[in-house]
Amino acid sequence: MDDARPGRAPAPRRFEWRFDVSAAVDLPGSHEIAVSVVAPADFGRSGDGTLLCCLPGGSLSRKYWDLEVDGDLRFSFAEFMAARGFATLAIDPLGVGESTQPDDGYALDVLRLARANQEALAQATARLRARDANEGRRPLVGLRSIGVGHSMGSCMTVVQQAHHAPHAGIVLMSFTTRGLPHFLTEGERALAGDPHGARAKLPDLVRARFGTPYPAPPNGPGREAAYGVGTAPPEAKRALREATTTLAAGPGILSMIPGAFAPEAVAIGVPVFLAVGDHDLHAADHASEEFPHAPEVLAYTLLDCWHCHNVANTRERLWARIARWIPEATEP
Repeated sequence: MDDARPGRAPAPRRFEWRFDVSAAVDLPGSHEIAVSVVAPADFGRSGDGTLLCCLPGGSLSRKYWDLEVDGDLRFSFAEFMAARGFATLAIDPLGVGESTQPDDGYALDVLRLARANQEALAQATARLRARDANEGRRPLVGLRSIGVGHSMGSCMTVVQQAHHAPHAGIVLMSFTTRGLPHFLTEGERALAGDPHGARAKLPDLVRARFGTPYPAPPNGPGREAAYGVGTAPPEAKRALREATTTLAAGPGILSMIPGAFAPEAVAIGVPVFLAVGDHDLHAADHASEEFPHAPEVLAYTLLDCWHCHNVANTRERLWARIARWIPEATEP
């Protein structure tokens, strides 16, 4: 556990916002993204601050970053990071959680999702600055963001950074460009190493596997592999259950196809922290090869941890290491 726990601080402030991102998504209809902000009580008072822009894994909502069981916040990444001075912006991407589901979900590809997430980040940043200005605080001119993702959310963090470059660094939990070929169908496996072909055929792949662009959370062996809690207490499973939601099927399938996110990973030019559990779906031994242009790649394996790091018994070791790494790797 973290040995440098700070003294009791005022409870962080929490905000729930919705942003219209229709202009960023070239699909018919109105599109809104739901976000949650957890910020230290004094966040931005000095005129600067770090915002962690967090994207959840497949079949999980933004609640994954602020897990709560009967008022118990011990599984909350956002609460832990707020105690260390960081604000957290947790996003439900389009099609997920409380965000809207575009009518043509088969057209909801990773580039459209990344544009929508980028627009939500821009609007949230503007609102944070305006809120502090309205409260008579020193202008929040030094606000910067760090991208944080889990599993499929890590893939989408990489896409957003490669195409829009909003973050000073990125923290990726369970990311790999090597995919999960043992979970693929024969048709999906045939597209390994062909990211452009996989994206072109994605609507057909989604129809073939799910029959809907927004499938319900998985059941059976696949669910245990992705959402099992290992040695964690029963409360961990309850917390995850509260955070489950529909899957944005397109990026979900792509995250399992080897090479599907390799073009964006190669384009990353900021420091990368890549974490996996020792019982995760894959290892982190090829992390440096996957990000050849990143100035730093730190690969971290958390012991006694399965795929969902935020409920592991050892979760605070990872969270504390991330809190130390961000200023070490990203501040001048």
